Amino acid sequence: MSDHFVDNGHDHDPYFSEYAPDMPPDYEADVPRFPLRGKEFAERRRNEEDFPRNRLQADRQTPLIRVAISLDAKDLKEMAQSVSLSSMNSKSASDNGFLVSGFRQIEYSQFVKKAEHFLTIHIGTELVGFLLAYGSEEITDPEKEELNMYIKNNLCRNFVLLKQICISPKAEHRRKGYAGLLYRELYARILHYYEHEKSPRPIYTAIVQEPANPVSLAFHQKMGFSKIQEFVPKVDQISRSIFICNNLERVLDSITTLETSSEVNPFYDSRAATDPHCVGIGVSMYSIAPPDEHGLFNANVRVVMKWRQPGIEVMYPRVQDGSARTKINIEDYSADRTILRFPRYDLNKDKVEVEQIYAYIDISDPQDVITWQQVLRGKFIGIVDNLSLFPADKQELRFAFRMWDNDPDDRCRYFRQLHYVDNTSWQLGIKRKVKSLSFSFLAPQICIDEFAVSRTSRYIFKVEVLRETTYYLRTVALPMVLITSLSFASNSIDSFGDQVGFNSSLLLTTVAYLFITKDVTPATAEVTLLDVITYGALLLSWMLIMLHFMSIEESDVQKKREEWIGLALCATTVGIQICLITFLFVRYKYIMYKSEKLGDLLIR
Repeated sequence: MSDHFVDNGHDHDPYFSEYAPDMPPDYEADVPRFPLRGKEFAERRRNEEDFPRNRLQADRQTPLIRVAISLDAKDLKEMAQSVSLSSMNSKSASDNGFLVSGFRQIEYSQFVKKAEHFLTIHIGTELVGFLLAYGSEEITDPEKEELNMYIKNNLCRNFVLLKQICISPKAEHRRKGYAGLLYRELYARILHYYEHEKSPRPIYTAIVQEPANPVSLAFHQKMGFSKIQEFVPKVDQISRSIFICNNLERVLDSITTLETSSEVNPFYDSRAATDPHCVGIGVSMYSIAPPDEHGLFNANVRVVMKWRQPGIEVMYPRVQDGSARTKINIEDYSADRTILRFPRYDLNKDKVEVEQIYAYIDISDPQDVITWQQVLRGKFIGIVDNLSLFPADKQELRFAFRMWDNDPDDRCRYFRQLHYVDNTSWQLGIKRKVKSLSFSFLAPQICIDEFAVSRTSRYIFKVEVLRETTYYLRTVALPMVLITSLSFASNSIDSFGDQVGFNSSLLLTTVAYLFITKDVTPATAEVTLLDVITYGALLLSWMLIMLHFMSIEESDVQKKREEWIGLALCATTVGIQICLITFLFVRYKYIMYKSEKLGDLLIR
């Protein structure tokens, strides 16, 4: 049995082709609009050093499709329950589609282990949809899967079963075309995953006839499915229509747009994975230290790369023994790159040691896709700028990779962002939540462009860090304002000696406090806003001393005028200090409001 809840939003979807999915009358399958960059074109691109040179960027609001993991099971169950037929009224079910039944959390966890094509789509850290599909090899129980066994025994031996498709019913996720994105990913994945088979695998699914699900019927017809027959399972006596999609490459091309082609898509998705020259890359950090005054920061970093290497599946055939990985003995090929072509790259590191390095073929990937991991520990080069806005400045932890080998096969390789690293979503960027007294670590961003000098692909992973402004305002700025405000009292002192002594004491107190707090401020030649606050207190005390000195021999009227000048100086200095403190605090709160913290949702 198959269930479907989809949002009929493709008519307004920037990800959805205006031509899709009804085939245009002049559509030529032999001349695809967006061909897969498969292995048959790899040799030509190697000779021409050709790789996509579009500048690509992604952040936590970019739709992210990845393979489901065990941690998703709870969210999957809750989403399925929210769109089940029993929880919806008849109008909502008819307008938006529905799931006839869902699964328990433990059942979704089991599907994660056995379903090769269990896909999820996220916005930030929020699950907004999923697609459950798996190969016919997993269909073995005639009692629980009567309809599926019927398809396997009577219609097709080798196929992919589409079990469920579900999109979040929340208003902000509707009419965004997320279901279309999931289907595009599934089609490209199936074409690559079963490429070694003699004939392409079709996709089968079933939709209940009563109650009617018009949204699902229309959507699947748009996705290239056609009805072949009806079937009534004995277990519930509910009639179902069996659909098939058996021309995946043509349908995939028809529903692909420029925005979802691998040329301009920043992710290492299933389209990109078909290209032997595309390298998926991801970075996961832990044990991170804030940057120092030179921009250097200590961290443990896991670098993961994936790429397709046709022929590796012959050397390391996948064994169905229950293990999640097929290990590759990389030491056997360290001197011969003609067999195992590890990407050669440059990284902006200062003093770094390699702790681990290993390679394998993941069970979730096609058989010719290699996963290579490297664990680095040490000091990396970040970027320090905008210190003039201290203590509300943002710094940047940056990892920049670039291909550097002169071999044409390496030069035409290009980077794309991996979906997750070591079971950590790239949108989190860290394995464990970072705690720091002086900095807040904001959500990571990526940029993929071309290195100007060598004209090779470059990948930049950056995490902005915002100083904990309130800490510096509380420990430095506010005490300075209080010290400065005491200068008002000096204007009511009649004795010149007492005036000078009082202001001298304030001057020395300010200097002493600056000496005490010198370790919490960065060593920089730039004049910062905190410097303006602190040195404003020094300058005011000096100006008042000089003002009192010049008024020793003056008349009472002149002394009264000098007193008003002193009050004006005090008011102006304190006012400027308060304005700067307010600006720094508002800037800090605004950045935190508009940003996301590592591992957190929006701060609202």
